[in-house]
Parts: sequence; C-alpha cells; structure tokens
Amino acid sequence: MTATVRSILVLALVGLVTAWSSAHPTPSSVPIRWELNFTPGELRLYYDEVDQRSYWYFTYMVTNRTGAEQIWAPRLTLFTDAGQIINSGSNVPTRIVDDLLDVLGNPLLLNQFEVIGPILQGREHAKEGLAVWPADRLDLTEVKLFISGLSGETARVVHPKTGDEVLLRKTLERTYHVPGNAGHRGSRPLDFQEQRWIFR
Repeated sequence: MTATVRSILVLALVGLVTAWSSAHPTPSSVPIRWELNFTPGELRLYYDEVDQRSYWYFTYMVTNRTGAEQIWAPRLTLFTDAGQIINSGSNVPTRIVDDLLDVLGNPLLLNQFEVIGPILQGREHAKEGLAVWPADRLDLTEVKLFISGLSGETARVVHPKTGDEVLLRKTLERTYHVPGNAGHRGSRPLDFQEQRWIFR
C-alpha cells in the first residue's frame, strides 16, 4: 500500500468518524449550561387491590443550585424490554396517585402536576416528586427510566430519514434489572444497574 493510498484511507476514516460523532452527539462531561441536582429514590411496584392492577412508582428530589431561578417541568418516561414506552401519569387514575401519597406518608411529596413550576435556589426550596406508570407487563428483564428537564444543554442533529433538524435535550438515563417476574417482588425496589447522561 502506497503512502498516498494510506493517506486517502486515513482521511476517509477520519471523515466517517466525524460524521458519526456529529450524528450521535454526547453531552458534555462537565455541565456547560444550567443543571439541576437530582436525587433519585427507588423504582418500585404497587399493586392496587381495587382494580387488581399494578403500577410502577418512583420518588425523587430536585434541587436548584444553578445561580438563578429555573422552571421544573420534568418528563419521566419508562422504556421496558417488552417494547413499552410509557410517560408518567399516562393511564394512571388519580385515585392511585392519592393512595400512593397516603402510603408514602411524606407531606412534602408532590404529584406530577403539583411539582411543575418555578424552583428557587437552595436546599430549602428543593422539590420532592412522585411519578407513576401503569405496569401492564411484568415479564421483564430490564427497565430504563429517562428524566428530562434537568439541564439546559441541547444539541441539534439532522434526522437521517427526513432531513429535518431535530433538537435533542440532555437527559438522565437510569437502567434497572428485573430478575424474574416483577410481580413476585412485591414492593421491593428494582435492582439499579447504572446511570448516564444522553441526548434524547
């Protein structure tokens, strides 16, 4: 292989890597925009004896130490390896949320609508939230929780099929393992595996 051919191949490879990186950006390892502090609780299962259905629920605390007032308008989405994509609160009766708030017994805990709004600076202004999803499939091995609204960092990419520009937001991804049928676990928390920042 001549030096010229080798140089051409190297340049082509660099071009492919650059194009791939541009199409699949990753968030900065150090925050470059405002970012709220997030303290997760456990992801658990709740069985309602009235409607005999199960629900996932998750508690958390979010604190503003960004140097300015921010708006907390989270979106919490569950992905399961059964192919489900579920936004918190979707097809969850109000009665279930109220029952969970009573069971958890935390007077500072807010439902997904109450928690939305300005979040002032400091630990004394932290917000505690509850997110709930229907658990229609319990024969799972993995669950992923995506939390958006924690950061102001974004990236713009071109959709590979439509050619349209798409805005991606820095999102926290938490992965959980489900050993065996989730319905047999009772309210024991799912096994947390890892956490990372992604653009979504």
